[in-house]
Order: sequence, then structure tokens, then C-alpha cells
Amino acid sequence: MENQASKPLIRNSRAVLLEQARAVRSSPGVYLMKNEKGEILYVGKAKVLPNRVSSYFQAGPHENPRTEMLVGRIQYFDVILTETEAEALILEATLIKKHKPKFNVRLKDDKAYPYLKIQLNEPYPRIVWTRRVLRDEARYFGPFPSAWAARQVMELLNETFRLRTCSENTFRHRSRPCILFQMGKCTAPCVHDAQDYHEQVEAAVRVLEGKSDQLIAELTRGMQAAAEREEFEIAAEYRDQIRNVSIVTETQGAVEAGAQRDRDVIGIVRKDMEAHGTLLRIRGGRLISIQHYHFQNTDPSMPDAELLFDFLAQHYLSPSATTAATGQPEEHVRKEERDPPASEVLLPQAPDDHDLLERVLGVHVRTAETLIDEQLLNVARANAEYAMEQSQKKTQGHGVQALEAVQEKLHLQNLPCRIECYDISNIQGEDAVASRVVFINGAPDKTLYRRYKIKTVKGANDFAMMKEILGRRFSHAEEALPDLVVVDGGKGQLSQAVAILDELQVQGVAAVGLAKARTESDFKATEVKSSHERIFIPNRKNPIPLLPHTDAYKLLVHVRDEAHRFAVSYHRVVRSKRTFKSG
Repeated sequence: MENQASKPLIRNSRAVLLEQARAVRSSPGVYLMKNEKGEILYVGKAKVLPNRVSSYFQAGPHENPRTEMLVGRIQYFDVILTETEAEALILEATLIKKHKPKFNVRLKDDKAYPYLKIQLNEPYPRIVWTRRVLRDEARYFGPFPSAWAARQVMELLNETFRLRTCSENTFRHRSRPCILFQMGKCTAPCVHDAQDYHEQVEAAVRVLEGKSDQLIAELTRGMQAAAEREEFEIAAEYRDQIRNVSIVTETQGAVEAGAQRDRDVIGIVRKDMEAHGTLLRIRGGRLISIQHYHFQNTDPSMPDAELLFDFLAQHYLSPSATTAATGQPEEHVRKEERDPPASEVLLPQAPDDHDLLERVLGVHVRTAETLIDEQLLNVARANAEYAMEQSQKKTQGHGVQALEAVQEKLHLQNLPCRIECYDISNIQGEDAVASRVVFINGAPDKTLYRRYKIKTVKGANDFAMMKEILGRRFSHAEEALPDLVVVDGGKGQLSQAVAILDELQVQGVAAVGLAKARTESDFKATEVKSSHERIFIPNRKNPIPLLPHTDAYKLLVHVRDEAHRFAVSYHRVVRSKRTFKSG
């Protein structure tokens, strides 16, 4: 098992971070901006993660100097997926309180999020609003995204189930019902023998526990009936009530309000011989952090229960169990950041040797028993799936060594984190098309591939075609600039590309031409001789030979061949369509 702590391998440019942000799964969640030491600079929430995170790395300085200063220090970022935006909001507040990032605004009074509280051991319980969760016999529900949301839910439940709202002193001294009883909003347990009051309280508790489907169905029917009667104000009230009841359920996924538990939640996903495990750390009923672990070379026939056993044993019986939420090694974690160990572990299914694990680990190991348990397991699995996707994207590339080899071979100032390659495909000028392929950190990113139809050039003129395509590409300033442009061809094609970049005043982009190996035409020789692949560099007379089997060769040839394949396949499509129409 390998701890997948996020550590930057290279110094990422803003353009590289922008491409990484765009590749994040479209989901609500929290993002953590970090510097080269792994320190958390900023914690933020997002309704749609790729949209929010990518906004930091757009070209051009930010209007807010503080934001520009933050972006200048970011070397990488982590994301934690959540099921709802409300969960993201609460998780953001929890992480800010824990890590105190220097770029986050923190309130001095450290005001807590609101809860709803029901003292069930009272004769006639009521729902109260509070910001303090005490270790008493009361039931706590929340936290809620805002005080307004908590009060709206409290008022809704009081009205729906006709619960009392008066203080204890007023309740004890009441001799006759108040006006709320006359309005049908309270059963007046203060003076009446309200036998069904506790049933109504239990119904309200079920809603707060997330079991609100029946109530929402009733409210929906009331809204539809009111709309049919054209009583639109009443229908709007029903609509608002449905929304508020939904808030009750959706906030329960990120926290376990009032439980005060210290527990870990495990999610595991598998694909072929790879497996990824995600651990949610919940302390005091709050989700405070997430850790990722990657299994390599697992046997696909191994049962999930056996894999879970290996995960628990290796994690909890090794020093990595004390790793803090940042995912840094233990020696890099400040003492005050260490969290208490979990008292229980929540799993998607029972592991092998369940009793043995509990005895050795000293924690309660169990599976889902409540709706909240299932929601937490869903969050853990969603984050494990996302981490697996990111891991597989990284392994599809050529790696940092290949990037460093290309940088050294071509004498580049910057590491070529984003490489773009262009190729032209036509038959004597007919059906002329071009392609662009993009490699990010040594791996092809097909979401950035582009196909072009030649619009301004007639006849077989590859130089003019390349000028048109590069002009169209680099006139779009909103797209991230590459670190390296590769054109398929020799000195002539390269000169054309360099002239276009100069004409468009594109700065900081290196360009090279990659020419195929040449075969020497000597029919009298007994052996056919051919040269190596050749790289042409601006202001250099002779090309640089690219020796086979080197990391630089494998990466650059892969880029060039991918651009050629993409162009040829598009040319065939265009030619087939023209032939079909003429036929």
C-alpha cells in the first residue's frame, strides 16, 4: 500500500494548474491550495469544482492583489468531493478552523454553525435553536449552512407538527391556550391532555434524521393542489417548505451532528489490478480531512473483504496511521495538528477476521446501520473513484523524467509541461485539414485535441496552411499557452511557425520541428541506411539527432505520431463526406 500524499514533482506554472483544474470532476466540494512545502494556503468551497478552481489560474493578473499573491504561491491543490453544496460549506468551515490558512478570512469570535436541539427526556419536548453542542441527553441536528436556514426549518417543523414554541417558564404558568392554539399551530399541551404530542415529536425527529420523503410527498401534493386552484401564494409557501425540509436532509452527509464520535470512514474502488482506498477522518462528529491510499498489483480475484482487511491492518498498524489530515509524513506534522485516534471504523462491508481486527486495533469495526452511515460511505467512495481517475491519468503519461530529458535535449528554459503538436493532411491540396494534439505533463489530454478545416489556402501549400492554423490557434488569448510547440516537418515548417509566433507577439513559447528519419537512396548498397529522427531548433543550422529508446525520443515521437494519426483520420472523414455528396 502506498500513501498518495499530494507532493509536487515539478514547479507548476499557472497554465499547468489551469489544465489540472479543468480536469477536476464536476461536483460540489472543497479545494485546498498548497505551496511547495505542502502547507495549506487557502481553503474554499465550490458548487462546481472545475469552474471555481480554474478561475484562479486564468491568464492575466487578478484585480484583487491578495488573490494574485495567493495564486503566485500555489504549487498544487487537492480537492474533496461532497454530495451537496451544503456539505461543502460546512466542511470548508471545519477545515479553516483546523488549519487556519493564512489567506482565509477568519472571524475573531469563531462563531459556530447553528444546530436544532430537542430535549427528548422532557414531558413535552420542544425544538430550540443553538450554536453549542453539549454532552447531554438531548438530540442535536445539523449544523445548518446559516442561522436563517436553521430557523426556517425549526418554524416549518413547529407548524407542520403543531409543536409548542413557548419557553419553559411560560409553559409551566400557562392556564389557558394561547393564540397559536386558536390558529391551529399548536396542540396546547400546556393545558390539554395532548396524547399524540410525543408522536408528533417523533415524526419531527424522523424528518431531522433525513427520513423526510413522506413529508415532502405530502407537501408536494399540497403545492400541486394549490396551483390547480390557482392559489399561487399558497403554492409558493409549500414550495418554500419543501426546500427547507430538503436542507435538513442534505446537511447530514458531511457531519454527524451531536454524535461527538471520533471515527474513520473507508471507501474502496477497484479496477483490474489497481485499487484505491479513501479514508474520511471524522472527529467530534465533523469531517475534518481526507486521506488517499493506492494499492498496486492487487489480484483481481481477491475478495473485497480480504482487501479491506489488508487496508485496515497496514494503515492502523503502521506509522502512517498518525499522519495528519494534510497527508504529510509524520515528522512534518505539528503536534497541535495531530487528531485523536478513531474509536470506530465504518466500512462498506465486513472485512475478513472482523473479531481479530477489533481486538488488535482496539476500535469498533462495523458497517452501515443508518442513513447517515450510508451517506458518509457514498462520500468516501466518490472521492476514491475520483482519486483513481487522477491516478490513472498520471500513469498514462511518459513521466517527469521524459519531460526533463526533452528540456535538456532541446535546451529549453522551462520544463515542457504542456506540449502542442500540429500536423497537416491533404492530397495535393484537396480536402486539406489540420490537427492539434496536447500533452499535459507527458500524457495526452484528448479533451484539448482540436481538428481544423483549411479555409484560406487553395492548392498544395503546407507552409501557408500551417500559418493559417497557428494563427487561428494563437489568436485565442483565453486558452493557456503551451511550453513547447512541435510542428511536423523540418526547417521550412519551423521557420513558418516561428514567424507566426513573432507576428502574433506570443512570448515564452518554444518551437521545434520534428522531421522523420531519412533513408539514403543508394541502390548499389547491400544495406539500407537511414538517419535518426531529427529535431530542428530556431537559429541552429544543423538538426539535433534523436536517438531511439531514449525518454526524449519516446515522448516526442509519441506526440508527433499522435498528431499525424489525428490529422489523417479527420482527412479521411472529410474526403469520404465529399465523395459521398458528389456520388
